[in-house]
Amino acid sequence: MFKLRLLALTLSLLGAAAPAFAHAFLRASEPANETALKTAPKEVVITFTEEIAPRFSGITVTDAAGARVDTGPLIAKNQEGTRFGIALKPLAPGVYSVQWHAVSADDGHKTAGSFRFTVLAP
Repeated sequence: MFKLRLLALTLSLLGAAAPAFAHAFLRASEPANETALKTAPKEVVITFTEEIAPRFSGITVTDAAGARVDTGPLIAKNQEGTRFGIALKPLAPGVYSVQWHAVSADDGHKTAGSFRFTVLAP
């Protein structure tokens, strides 16, 4: 019985001492990763797993040659601070890469990632 109590006490202390690490990761995107689109999108929208600090976060979109095709600043898409978009220039058929970086509004942790989508020829 004593060993069970000691184990329970140890586990509860370890659980209480564990820091909470928050990271803003990509939850969803429009267009989605590896999507082939018949119609070129006018923007890319990313939903993060938690609120981000837009001043320190960003989305860039490039074509196959590495030229940027995004325009303007991040656009907030919800009041929770988890969904942001960026407008795009008119896109020709081809493969486009989206790079994102996010800073958690809660604790400043940084995350980054990328995905691709394709605009098909008409």
